[in-house]
Amino acid sequence: MKIISSENAINAPVFVWGEEKSHDQSAEQLFEAVKKLTGKPFSIASFSVTDWNGQFSPWKAPAVFGNEGFAGNAGETLKYLEIQILPEIKKTFSKSKIFLAGYSLAGLFSLWALYESAAFNGAVCCSSSLWFPGWDEYAATHEIKNSASIYMSLGNREEKTRNKVMASVGAQTEKQKALLVGSSKVERFVFEWNEGGHFSEPLLRLAKGIAGILNV
Repeated sequence: MKIISSENAINAPVFVWGEEKSHDQSAEQLFEAVKKLTGKPFSIASFSVTDWNGQFSPWKAPAVFGNEGFAGNAGETLKYLEIQILPEIKKTFSKSKIFLAGYSLAGLFSLWALYESAAFNGAVCCSSSLWFPGWDEYAATHEIKNSASIYMSLGNREEKTRNKVMASVGAQTEKQKALLVGSSKVERFVFEWNEGGHFSEPLLRLAKGIAGILNV
């Protein structure tokens, strides 16, 4: 885990961000991008995964793009955060609210974790993989565990794809928005459309989401 903090961030929100191990320099880039959007203090605690499809998928599912399926090991990732990452964060930031932040499948994981654990105060979920098989049924039958502030965003061209499963992301996002707006556990919900497809400026989209939580 790597923690990067702005000045006077001892009681400020901490954003726990999962990234691929091969991208371990991007935490600094995300931090700088957030700084450009807000003057509020904050910290980013980044952790890396080696199996993106496996470690961020909530349950097993067949491949929807290419040949790699989803192993459904998000439960192990969540347990790792609860047992190892969060205690380390709280040693220094004992009074800080803790948010998850993720993009694509990690965005889905960040939202899923709020349904499974009361350890977090909310999430930043950008271009989340809400097309994931079985997600709509899961979200419709579960409730957020803790009072939460949630930021979601989606690119306005993400549903314009030939992949029929992924093309459902717009409709699934609308369903998810309705569930969160209607939830008594969601204290604050922000949704934002971004220009472009799924791979358009992911770090900037994440930075906008973190700033959206901070600029209350």
